[in-house]
This record gives sequence, C-alpha cells and structure tokens, in this order.
Amino acid sequence: MKKLEQLDLSKKKYMIFDMDGTLIDSIGIWNITDYILLKKVGDIEVDRSIIQKERNQFLEEHTSSDIYIEYCGYLIEKYKLNIRREELLQLRCAISDSYLKKQMDFKPGAVLVMQELKKQGFILVLATTTSRRQLDIYSNQNIKMREQLEINSFFDFIISKEDVSKQKPDSEVYLKVLEYFKISADECLVFEDSLHGIQAAKGAMIETVNVYDSYSDVDRKRIEELSDYKIGTYQEFLEKIIDMEKSKVKVYE
Repeated sequence: MKKLEQLDLSKKKYMIFDMDGTLIDSIGIWNITDYILLKKVGDIEVDRSIIQKERNQFLEEHTSSDIYIEYCGYLIEKYKLNIRREELLQLRCAISDSYLKKQMDFKPGAVLVMQELKKQGFILVLATTTSRRQLDIYSNQNIKMREQLEINSFFDFIISKEDVSKQKPDSEVYLKVLEYFKISADECLVFEDSLHGIQAAKGAMIETVNVYDSYSDVDRKRIEELSDYKIGTYQEFLEKIIDMEKSKVKVYE
C-alpha cells in the first residue's frame, strides 16, 4: 500500500464512491435489522457479529441482481423460518425503513470532501449495490441527510443495484462506469470500505482508497494488501484536496 501523499490527484478526473459503509454508517443498522427480523419471525436470537459474518459470507458466494431475495431465502433455510421469502423481504424492508429514515447519516467529513471535490471540477459517481429504493429514502425521506446533500441530484452519475446483473465482488458495477463515460481506469479513483468493494474495484484495474469502517476489521489484513491507499477519516482526504489546491495557487503565482 502506498502513502496518501503519493497520490497525484491531478491525474484523476472521476471520483467514484461506494455507499454502504463508505459514505454512510450503515453496516451496524443492517445487523440490527436482521437481528430483529430473526427474533420476530422465528423467535431466534443470533449475535449481531455472527449475523454480519454469515451475511458477508453469503454475499461473497452470491452475486446475482436478486441478492436480497436470495438472502431472505438463505435465512429461511438456515433458520427454518415458516415464511415465504417475498414476505420476509417485505418485513425486512419494513423493519429497516425506520432506521434508514431516522438514524442513517453520512460519515463525518464525507459530505465536505465530496462538495470540495466537485468544487475543484472532479466528476462524482456513486457506484453502489444499494437499491434505488434505499437511495430515494436517503435522498428524500431522511431529513438529516437531505439537509446536508441531495444524493439523487448531486452525483454526475449513479449506478445502483438495479443497473447490474452481478453484485460486488464482481467488477461489473465499476466496468459499467468506465463504459458509460468511455474512460480508462487510470482516470478514476474509487472509495470503498469493504473487501468485496475493494476486490470489485481492483478487478476493474481502478486505484482504490480504503475508507476505514470498523465492521470490516475481520478482513483488515486482506483489505490493506489490496488497497492502493487508506484513510481513517475523511478529514485526511480533505487535507489532501486542500494541499492540491494550494499547489495550484503557487503555480499560478
């Protein structure tokens, strides 16, 4: 892994962000959602760390576009739940909605970094396996997030779960970004929190910045082996942008 100081932003034009765990603190909320779901439907209590581990393993082994319905089928089979997978998915969405609308928030400094990047002329892309439905909640129904940044209108291009046939760690989502803009991987920089996301970006030959998220600590060693750069907080990258701008001023002077 290279040091952040080695990153030459002048050679980049497209800044590509993942959503869950990268721009927003969401992984813990999905652990809570699945905990409540299993308790409600099967009267089963499963430790949240186990829920996350099992969900991560499932997502690593399954990459289809119907991943959420497949995941519900997995829960039904594993925990012997007496419910149809479509009904379980509907209940899962109902449980998560209150958290997505009221508790979800951007990670500290994320909005400021994106606003500064846009101010400096970079093209901003959201490349996520989050559904359009969830993005609509974040953009329009979550007042706390909407007051900071209106997602649907802020990004120059958004590619979501519905736009791909395979989910991360497959590289399709990033390859589609390259195809849409007709650009090379060298012009891009990806921000990702998870091992699956890093693998997807690297599969498309795009340089990556790993945004630290504690829920990915179980894969930390592998993440740091694959990532090109890393930041603990967005403040670190904001300082990088500021330094770039100062360098421009000196050149012009």
